[in-house]
Amino acid sequence: MDTQIEKVAVLGAGVMGAQLAAHFANAGLPCLLFDISQEAALKGLAHATTLKPAPLFKPGNARRITPCHYGDHLPRLSEVDWVVEAVAERLEIKHALFERIAPHLAPTAILSSNTSGLPLADLAAVLPAAVQRRFLITHFFNPPRYMHLLELVAGAATDPAVVARIAAFGEERLGKGIVHAKDTPNFIGNRIGVYSLLITLKSAIDLGLRVEEVDRLTGTLVGRAKSATFRTADLVGLDTLLHVIETSFARGENDEERDLFQPPAILTRLVAAGRLGQKSGAGFYRKEADGTIVSLDLATGEYGGPHRVRLDGFRLAKDHTTAGGRIGALAFSDDKAGRFFWRTLSRTLLYAANRIPEISDTLVHVDDALRWGFGWELGPFATWDAIGVSRAIDRMEREGSPVPTWVKEMVASGRESFYTVARGQRYIFDPLAKATPAVARHPLAIDLSLARSAGRVVERHWSASLVDLGDGVLDVAFHSILQGGLNPIDGSMVEMVNRGLDMVEAGRFRALLIGHQQANFCAGANLAMILGLCERRAWSELERAVAELQQTGQRIRFSPAPVVAAPFQLTLGGGFELIAPAAHRVAAAELYCGAVEVGVGLIPGGGGNLRLLLNLMANGGTAATRNPYGVVQSAFQTIGFAKVATSADEAKYLGYLRKDDTVVMNPDHLLGHAKAKAVELAEGYTPPAYRADLILPGSGAASAMQAALRGMRAQGAISDHDLKIGQQLATLLTGGERAGLTRPVDEQYLLDLERAGFLSLAGEPLTQARIAFMLKTGKPLRN
Repeated sequence: MDTQIEKVAVLGAGVMGAQLAAHFANAGLPCLLFDISQEAALKGLAHATTLKPAPLFKPGNARRITPCHYGDHLPRLSEVDWVVEAVAERLEIKHALFERIAPHLAPTAILSSNTSGLPLADLAAVLPAAVQRRFLITHFFNPPRYMHLLELVAGAATDPAVVARIAAFGEERLGKGIVHAKDTPNFIGNRIGVYSLLITLKSAIDLGLRVEEVDRLTGTLVGRAKSATFRTADLVGLDTLLHVIETSFARGENDEERDLFQPPAILTRLVAAGRLGQKSGAGFYRKEADGTIVSLDLATGEYGGPHRVRLDGFRLAKDHTTAGGRIGALAFSDDKAGRFFWRTLSRTLLYAANRIPEISDTLVHVDDALRWGFGWELGPFATWDAIGVSRAIDRMEREGSPVPTWVKEMVASGRESFYTVARGQRYIFDPLAKATPAVARHPLAIDLSLARSAGRVVERHWSASLVDLGDGVLDVAFHSILQGGLNPIDGSMVEMVNRGLDMVEAGRFRALLIGHQQANFCAGANLAMILGLCERRAWSELERAVAELQQTGQRIRFSPAPVVAAPFQLTLGGGFELIAPAAHRVAAAELYCGAVEVGVGLIPGGGGNLRLLLNLMANGGTAATRNPYGVVQSAFQTIGFAKVATSADEAKYLGYLRKDDTVVMNPDHLLGHAKAKAVELAEGYTPPAYRADLILPGSGAASAMQAALRGMRAQGAISDHDLKIGQQLATLLTGGERAGLTRPVDEQYLLDLERAGFLSLAGEPLTQARIAFMLKTGKPLRN
């Protein structure tokens, strides 16, 4: 069978189908998007381009999608290698469609259904035998661009080669985490995830907790999605959630917890009233006309609030630095929050354990499904490990909750956890074989959490470590001691980057990689430190810190061995300044990169202005050389308006990345690709030449830009302080007094100009007020 998938078709241009088409387009694939009429297909695609968060990496990707309709365009299905059905979740509709399209499929084309719970055998019943061998369920989670999980379900007739082909394509080209599920009600993710939501809802009602209290206890505090429980339900759609619950109940005859899947009365009432969550404007939450967010009283069905959340268990848990530590602290807290959380957690852990081997033969797939489909940092079995398996069993049994026999047998055999780590490898208990096999990993899936057990940590500091990745590549991995999720730059990170550069320059390693696996690459400078220095008027100390970041950037840029940066998620301010001087960037497709200093009354100070100018010049080629004013204008608009790229594709357009930088769809493979690039560049590497020939338009252009800013101030579009910031930025980007079309300037001159402008603005009381407001509220202040 041909293993290439070069063109796809999606059947159904509804919200999910259109977003699937968008994600195929993001992956560079031409896609046919079908619906009952051309108008419906066009409307579905148009609607997808308006959704937030955006399904497309950039608007231009929509050009890869061709709207089609079943009346005239079915013969075009012969062009595609994979057809994905995403129509309404009604078996008779899917059967009618399958019978209609089957004659038009190419002999090797794969057909799959995106059903969230209909049995595969029922779906395949109307398909010819030859097509059944190429048929499977591919259950993408919504929204497909952002949700990592792809569940695959094969039937008795499905060719294993077809499953392997889709698994490889889904992982490597679409960037998905693949979980192989059995043909059971709602598969793995929804089976466990919806159970957890239902026991959470029931426990909240029984114990009298408010919606806001539940979401505070079941969100980021315990390593789960920010939307927690009820906001997630509103985002998914309460009608969709109700359908999944009804499916679990209808097909769960042998489920010991079937009664819990009786549709909750409060949910049924909300759906009947058209309160479907975010898409209808009201669900468990409702946004009022004045912007206030109110929540549903689970007892009365009325809206009220917002309510302040004050729970002892919450305060106790948040003092811990890891998700596992916070989960344990909250679960064993002796207050209302602790009792609620233990009840929901213990029931969910037991339910997941009782689903083995019904829904999966391996614990890893259960954990991965919850991590990738529901945003849990720790899946059920990893969570159980974190709180202590024996400790949890003891409490469960004291409370009369039956623990699955296989779990007790595991503990009785001397194993105290489901997972173990040794010699750089993770192992998982197999309850069927009573063995402990290694957890399989893709060759590109480097796992830094295993580095210590493998003896590969070369040096460790407070907020960063140096890790030997093998093949002569040294990695600088961030793990901020204060804000591990955001990794704001601190002295420890800068020191370890320089230590890594020292080792590379000494010939101990042939290349340096800057990358890690925390939640975000780097959300910028340590604003609290900057504000503290400003308040103490420690200007020399602040200048030294800024100069050190600039000098580190120049060391990265001119290192005799290649430095490769692997940015992902938030890469803001100083994060951009760290990646930009690298020899190459291997970026995750989901990259949110920007020079955002203007939002706190500053301009980039660690080299960001120089880096953006150099990137724009490189991306623009000879056209940029001929039009330096155009380069400066683009840089001014990007920095001055604090534009943040919402994908790696957009980052190339804005100049935060270079056009030849690598983009990786699967974040699990990011470090593997970055390491490979570092090894490739190390062969015969020559650092770039120092630029003393930078042509910028000079003071005349600065005057023109400043005049435009004064016009904006006169119209009330910006404040006096915005004007001051803009004038500083215009002077810097145009090269100041020394620059001109016949007067080139060099890199260090621009860095000195940038540092002076940063320090000048940092001394302004209005800038300090902006920084303080951002630290307190997380929002920019306009003053």
